Amino acid sequence: MSQLSVSKEPASEKQLRPMHKGRTAGNVLIGREAEALQHIANQGIAAAIWQRKPASDFQGWVDGLPVEQLPELRITVPLDLVESAVQTACDIKQLPDGPERRLLAGDVAALADIFGKVMGVPNVQIRLDVDDQVMCPRFHIDNISARLLCTYRGPGTQYVATSERDKPNRIGQMTTGAAGLFRGKQWPSGEESTLLHRSPVNTNETGVRLLLVIDPA
Repeated sequence: MSQLSVSKEPASEKQLRPMHKGRTAGNVLIGREAEALQHIANQGIAAAIWQRKPASDFQGWVDGLPVEQLPELRITVPLDLVESAVQTACDIKQLPDGPERRLLAGDVAALADIFGKVMGVPNVQIRLDVDDQVMCPRFHIDNISARLLCTYRGPGTQYVATSERDKPNRIGQMTTGAAGLFRGKQWPSGEESTLLHRSPVNTNETGVRLLLVIDPA
């Protein structure tokens, strides 16, 4: 994965308290550094995406894993225990230790740390979902403050403006390995998000997805 780099300061209460009640946010900010995710707190931003390309060795490893060895996880945990939780999930699936496995666990922990700092929360809900079906087939906005999504294997999350949901040529899609932070219905600034997202339609060609979901606890 691209090297992580992010400010140590979380979003302040002043940044996140209701200041733009009645306004909407529909813009998508895409950057090539981790700092891009911090811009989710900016006025008008409905999603911030860290565009990154996984190392070929890592991608080849995760794409080649048998489905039964892909780690699955659903847990609420302090930020400093995320990495060990992922390692335990790998142990349960009898996934052999190695540099790629350690990179996966470390990357999940790093993304959780960024999420925690941006949102100002000490605990997070971590999900690693493995599925060959469409997890969330309809465009929607999550009923939470914000959610981080990263697809390690398979096609990335799709997104579109509410007003353009019926226009296929206006649908955007995250790349494999990119990390996206999406505002939810409970985003505290008072701005209503007008950006929808969904799981992509899986086909026999794309196969199983390994999706990371991070929510505030």
